[in-house]
Amino acid sequence: MLFLVGGLGTWSVLGVSLRNVLCILTILVFSYRTGAGNGAAIGVIVGTVISISSNSSPIMVSSYAFCGLLSGILRNMGKVGSCMGVLMGNAVLTFYTNGSTEVLIYLYEIIVAIILFMVIPNKVTDVVVNKFNKALAAKGDKKGYSIRIKEITVEKLNKFSKAFREMAKTFDEISETRSITEKQDITAIFDRVADRVCKDCSLCSHCWEQNFCNTYQILFKIVEKLDCKGWIDQQDIPQYFLDRCERIDDFVKAVNYTYELFKVDMVWRSRINESRGLVSQQMRSMSTIISNLAVELNTNIIFKEDIEYNILLALTKKGLRNVEAVVYENKNGNYEISLSYKGCGGKRSCIGCVEKVVSDVIGCKMVKNGTDCGLNTKTDMCSIKLVKEETFKIITGVARVAKDEKHVSGDNYTFLNSGDGKYIAALSDGMGTGHKAYLQSKATVNLIEQFMESGFDKDTTVKLINSILVLKSNDETFATIDISVVDLYDGEVEFVKVGAAPTFIKRDDYVEIIRAASLPAGILSNVELELIHKNVNSGEYIIMVSDGIVDSFKNSDDSIIEVQNIISQMTSKNPQKIADDILAEALSRCKDKEPVDDMMVMVSKIWKPL
Repeated sequence: MLFLVGGLGTWSVLGVSLRNVLCILTILVFSYRTGAGNGAAIGVIVGTVISISSNSSPIMVSSYAFCGLLSGILRNMGKVGSCMGVLMGNAVLTFYTNGSTEVLIYLYEIIVAIILFMVIPNKVTDVVVNKFNKALAAKGDKKGYSIRIKEITVEKLNKFSKAFREMAKTFDEISETRSITEKQDITAIFDRVADRVCKDCSLCSHCWEQNFCNTYQILFKIVEKLDCKGWIDQQDIPQYFLDRCERIDDFVKAVNYTYELFKVDMVWRSRINESRGLVSQQMRSMSTIISNLAVELNTNIIFKEDIEYNILLALTKKGLRNVEAVVYENKNGNYEISLSYKGCGGKRSCIGCVEKVVSDVIGCKMVKNGTDCGLNTKTDMCSIKLVKEETFKIITGVARVAKDEKHVSGDNYTFLNSGDGKYIAALSDGMGTGHKAYLQSKATVNLIEQFMESGFDKDTTVKLINSILVLKSNDETFATIDISVVDLYDGEVEFVKVGAAPTFIKRDDYVEIIRAASLPAGILSNVELELIHKNVNSGEYIIMVSDGIVDSFKNSDDSIIEVQNIISQMTSKNPQKIADDILAEALSRCKDKEPVDDMMVMVSKIWKPL
């Protein structure tokens, strides 16, 4: 379909390219219905098709991919959010690549595509997406063609990844010219002062031709005073220059005025250089994402035909009809099994039988992925996915209180099972308290959810969030990032801490403290990520707290050790009660039991099913 769209070439109506409108509409439909990951992938594919058909610059591919990514991230806001994502993606890349003078995707084409997208009912977009998937599934595949297509796609993706790396390198090199520019601008101060004051002075030739070196030495001494005081007056100028200069008052005013302009100019240049550095980080992150996607596409998936046959035979003996099975080994070395069969009509009585039969064939406990029934009411066929049962389970309790009862808490959290055997718990503390802090931490938590659900690695996630917070506004905008990622198969935990309070692991006989020294996200353009690895066992607890909890014990010799002692004395096995008790103890240490800051406790209990 996309190649047919690419064949439209330069056809246009009233100056609007039909090819670009249909490509943008395709990105909107698929990112809105299938999410950020697929939206970015469709954007890459669309950009590839246009690149092949029109020899466009690789930057167009990045624009379509970035638009698809943001459109998918904002799809929770509905169609309006997806449309805003496309507009924002095009605007951001346009501004930071060519200074907003020449757009990458024309606004008229985006507006036409948005209008069509808003008019099309959701039922129609669902039919389009579903039929597209069915068409792919039903189409016969020739092995040689599929391998060649994969090779071409991987090659293209690697080229795009390299292009993003080169663009990131270019932005870095531009930022490095700052010191050279400053030296040239100091010289420009002298020229501006001479132009404003000296050019029509009767002694101009004497100062700037006959005694050029002496005049420049005096000006350099004046610059030293400017660096120290920020301004000059006549007392800062050598006496012999005061005696010689006929316009000393005008000269002092001109120097002070020009220096003020210079400082303002340098502030804005610094901001631009910082923004270029952040865009460089985002380009490098996009390069990493595309490179990882190429690696995944280039991975050969080996289907277990012998296991598929054994499962089909065993399920048929149990009375299930029209059984189809697909078995392969995922990147973690575990089997994933997709089954389709004539089921029980939605009574869910067949799931237990299927899980037992498949577990016997595989030799390990296999369970249904997700809780929804996989019945298709039109075909009366069940489609379910079985995965290896996780070794550990986690239950989480949360307790929090705002500093001011009249305002919302500036601390936010999330916890979720990513679906690949990982449990993610995240906590963010926004700057200050109240609604502004709430918005900062809420945005951070939402981005963590979206990025990590889309398969981004932790390093890319944190760096993208940091760059977004730095670029968000002129106001100070920062928030802590505290993430715990638990592998539910082997009990390994990765802790990611950016400006966050310590995390505690409550074990059987002691409480372990996990801490890392770093500034919150959104302060510096570069954030150094430190990953801390630990292991947990059944019956242990991961306790994450915000700064308000630790600060409530500030009257102690060591507030962190005091929190550790409080946790070690708790005997409850209920994570919610532990969270409530820690919060209550922290409040009791505050003056008049009034919170010193927003407070939050998140307690996750790890346990192993019998």
